[in-house]
Amino acid sequence: MANGFFILKDRSCFTTRWTGYDEIIRIAIRELYELDNGKDLADWLATIVPKEFKPNGGNQWGTGFVNPDTNEVFIGKELDLRSLTEVNQNLFWKALFIGYEKLKLEKEKYSYLTPERLKQLLERSELANNNDNPLEHSDWNVLAEEEYEKLGPGWD
Repeated sequence: MANGFFILKDRSCFTTRWTGYDEIIRIAIRELYELDNGKDLADWLATIVPKEFKPNGGNQWGTGFVNPDTNEVFIGKELDLRSLTEVNQNLFWKALFIGYEKLKLEKEKYSYLTPERLKQLLERSELANNNDNPLEHSDWNVLAEEEYEKLGPGWD
């Protein structure tokens, strides 16, 4: 059952299981640390997913987790990518593309996520940038709200 949601530029949604959502974010974090100007976004993204995959751990469940550093409960597996600055959106997608290339080559040594799943998200992002009808490629049958909260670094 899908309970991880990425809202794309055109208000369409890409859905995945929570484990896939967390791992996609972790891949972005890993690659952002290697990119110029990626550290701030990587640090921020690290606050919205558990640091490691422990599905049987008491601090993780499908819809959220307890942050062990702050003991705060984080509920929600939804990232509205429109909420990031344009610069951070570009960094996020660049990091995922680099991660996808590594995942194809290194497979399980790099991540337990299947390359096909990350490829689907990258393809969906391209559709969101180039398609006139977002409902054609959205996993939801409605579009996300037009309004969104500004999140992440760089909005100052």
